[in-house]
Amino acid sequence: MSWYYTQMVQWHVLLAWCSVGLFFVRGLLFQFGTPGLQAMAKDARLQVLVFGVNVCLIVTGLSLWGAIGYHPVRHWWLGAKLVALLGYMACSHWAMSQARLHLLGYLTALALLALAMDLSINRQFLPG
Repeated sequence: MSWYYTQMVQWHVLLAWCSVGLFFVRGLLFQFGTPGLQAMAKDARLQVLVFGVNVCLIVTGLSLWGAIGYHPVRHWWLGAKLVALLGYMACSHWAMSQARLHLLGYLTALALLALAMDLSINRQFLPG
C-alpha cells in the first residue's frame, strides 16, 4: 500500500458524502422549493462547487484504484460500482439539466448512487 492510502480513503469518503448531500439538496430545492430556491439550485456558483467536488472525488477514486490494483472484471463489485456510477452520472444529468426536475431521473440517480455506495462499503450485491 502507498503511504497515502488511509488519508486518500478518508478524503474519498468525505467527498462522496458531500457529493450525495449536494445532489440530494439540489434535487429537493428543484422539486419543492419556491422559485427563488429553484434559482439557487441552478446557480452557476453552486454548479461549480458540485463540479469541483465530483472532479476531486473522481481523482481520489482513480488514485485509490491505482494504489490497490483491483480489476473491475476480477473484482465484480468494482465493475458493478463503475456501471452504477456511470448510470448515476447519466440520470443525474438528465434530472438536473432541464428547466424542470425530472423526478424519475432524480430517483433513479439516487437509487444508483445508493447501490454504488453499498458496493463500496460491503463489496457484495445483496447483504447476507
